[in-house]
Amino acid sequence: MRRFEPAAAPGAVEALVDQDEARVLRSLAEQLAGLLTEAGETETSRDAAVDRVLPDAYRDDDEAAEEWRRLSRRALADRKATFAQRMVDDLERAATNPGIHTIALDTAGALDWVRAVADLRLVLAERMGIREEGDEPSGALEGGAELYDWLAWMQDDLVRVLTLLEETP
Repeated sequence: MRRFEPAAAPGAVEALVDQDEARVLRSLAEQLAGLLTEAGETETSRDAAVDRVLPDAYRDDDEAAEEWRRLSRRALADRKATFAQRMVDDLERAATNPGIHTIALDTAGALDWVRAVADLRLVLAERMGIREEGDEPSGALEGGAELYDWLAWMQDDLVRVLTLLEETP
């Protein structure tokens, strides 16, 4: 990901990405969409990363938490999978063609990307044993720390551009 920048259209954002970056990001988003789709099909999870992305709404009330999972978990998982799928779809052309590409995102699309990147970071954090600020990543996921930092930069840059657009009359 080279950078995000405001587009000519009001409220729109452009993502500049090369083919290799698009392939990595698209693959991650595809995996996230699959993980969330699968998670939405059950009320419980054995995957701590899924639990980070789809936490119980009531941590101190098992009965209320179970009811929330039964009534809401699938819809939340589907919604989050849709955010990830949006990234997959937006990155398709860039991932399959050489060079640097400009991906146009409307405000809704840019917000979907922010949400999907946040969920990717949560999954990676769990896989690397990062549970709170200051935790050092485990070496269990080769290149995971660099990938996590890249996603953090990407999320920050996109939020910066969205904030700039919001402040511009």
